[in-house]
Amino acid sequence: MNSSKQAVQFRPFTRTEHAFQKLRICRHCGQFTALWEEKCTSCDRDTLVPVEQYAKLSARRYFRKDLAVGIMLLAAAVFFGHSTQQMLLSGVVGALLLLPLVLLQQRIYPFEKRRQLIRLFRGRISQIHEGLGVNHQNAVALRQLSERVSYEMLREIAVLIHNDRIRLQQVALLQSFVLRKDMELILDPLLIKSFEPLMVRYIGEIARLNRELIKDRTFRYVTFYERRILEMAGGEDILVRVANAAVRKKRYVVTHAAFISRYVRKLPKERVQRLYHIIQENPLEPFGDLADEVKIMYLMEQYKS
Repeated sequence: MNSSKQAVQFRPFTRTEHAFQKLRICRHCGQFTALWEEKCTSCDRDTLVPVEQYAKLSARRYFRKDLAVGIMLLAAAVFFGHSTQQMLLSGVVGALLLLPLVLLQQRIYPFEKRRQLIRLFRGRISQIHEGLGVNHQNAVALRQLSERVSYEMLREIAVLIHNDRIRLQQVALLQSFVLRKDMELILDPLLIKSFEPLMVRYIGEIARLNRELIKDRTFRYVTFYERRILEMAGGEDILVRVANAAVRKKRYVVTHAAFISRYVRKLPKERVQRLYHIIQENPLEPFGDLADEVKIMYLMEQYKS
C-alpha cells in the first residue's frame, strides 16, 4: 500500500430519481449549480433553490396572473353595475365563474409545473452549461487544497456532465485515496472509452475490494485492451482479478468464457471448483476451451488430494 495515499471519509452521496434534480438555480441572478454551496457564487445571495421548486413557484405565479385577471373582471363588473341588485348579481355570478377556474388550476397544477420545468431547461440551456462549467473549474481548482472535496464536487457534476475528462479526473483523485470495502465506490459510471493505465489500476482495485462492481462493461473494456494491459507492470494480476470476479455469475462465465480461460490457471482453487460445477450443471452452454481447462485442473486437484 502506498503510504502517500490519504485515508478519507467521503461525504454521503445523494442519489436522485432524475439527473436534473441535482440542479439548483439562483432566484436573483439565474446562475445554475449542481453543488451544495449555501450562497450563489455569482451574486453571493442566499437565493439558491432546486429547479423543481423554481418550477413550482413559476407555475403558481402563472396561475395567480390568470386568477388576478378573473378577479379584476369580477371587480369591474361589480363596479360598473347600474344598481345594487345588479352589482350583487354580478358579484355572485362572477364568484361562481371563478370557482371552476380555481378547481381547474388545482387539477392541472402538476402539468403546469412540468411545463414550466421544460420551459426553464429549454430557455436557459446556455446558462446551465455555464453554471456547470463554473462548478467544474472550481472543483479542479480546489484539488490543491482538498482532493477529497474536489472529488466530491466532480462526483456531483458527473451526474449531469458525461464526458471522459471528468471521469478520468475522478479516477485520478480516487487513486490518491486509501480505498476500502466500506466505501461507496462506483465503477461503471467512471469507465472511459480509451485505454488509460489509471483506469486499469482502478479496475484492479475495485476487483480486489468489491468484485460485485465488475460487470459486462468492465469485462468488455479489459478484453478490448487486454494486450496493452499485459504490457503494464502488474497488468496480468489485474486481469486475473477481473477473471476471478467473472466466476461469481454463470452468465458472466458463459459470455466471457474465452477471457476466463486465459487466466483460469491462476485462479484460486475454490474458484476453479465453482467453475467446474457451473460447467457440469450447464452442459449445453458454449464454454469452449474453458470447459476442458477447468476439467483438467479439477481432476488434477482431485488426484492430489
